[in-house]
Amino acid sequence: MMGDVPVSQDAVEEGCCNWALWWLEQRGRKIEELFSSTMTINPLMAPLVSQLHGLQTGDELVRLLVLSHLMIGHATGFGKLIDEKIIPEVFGAKKLTARFRSENDPYRDSCFDDIDHVIERADGTVELLSLKASTWTIQLASAVQLNRAFGSIADKYAESISGIVVGVFYGRASSLSDKYDIARGVNRGADHDVRDLQSFVKVHAGRAFWSWLNDGVSESQDWVMKGLIRATHDKRFQSNSGKLLENFQTAVRSNFPSLQAELDEGAFLNLLLSISD
Repeated sequence: MMGDVPVSQDAVEEGCCNWALWWLEQRGRKIEELFSSTMTINPLMAPLVSQLHGLQTGDELVRLLVLSHLMIGHATGFGKLIDEKIIPEVFGAKKLTARFRSENDPYRDSCFDDIDHVIERADGTVELLSLKASTWTIQLASAVQLNRAFGSIADKYAESISGIVVGVFYGRASSLSDKYDIARGVNRGADHDVRDLQSFVKVHAGRAFWSWLNDGVSESQDWVMKGLIRATHDKRFQSNSGKLLENFQTAVRSNFPSLQAELDEGAFLNLLLSISD
């Protein structure tokens, strides 16, 4: 771990705030640069979505589509913020980058492909983290693959690595899909070809995850949230936030003229013609 063990409340809040400010700046710049050219619209789904949500005008549909598009980017970017900045820079984990793996044994081994961080404890023990974003991140095929990779690590490196944690950075264990059990070799119903690794692989979600990461401090999740909230109080982002969304919507609307008025059969057909051959 980096600095004090565990990381103090002040350090967690300040670190998370600073990296959240960096993230806000990065995401805001992308919106300001109006990357609307990368946004695609499914014209065949547009009338159905409009009916489903009671949308009457092109502006209403554009707003829904823009928010959906931006949220996908935000979610991906936030996952990287946690993975590449907050966990290594605030909590002192070692991120298994390509460079780190190439320079450090045994991490060149392909069985570490699904490992994201190395956690070195004060007592000299080493734990590994495979980071996941949500309750449904793991599909069946990937859960089986994780089980095999984790089993290989256990067979080859158990003397130097005390265990593996599959960490989900928000939520709670009770809401996780059964794929997290399968990754540990626990079958619930169907008999999948997995190996029992329950003594070597643990799953932590939400508060339990942040507590594990920060040497058992149960309040760590709250400190992370307080740091993120502190970043939202910065005046640079408060004054400009509404304009970013409005400008992006205007740019998207200009790319799809048929969505500038009332939604009717003609508008949807023109949208189809403007996008599809």
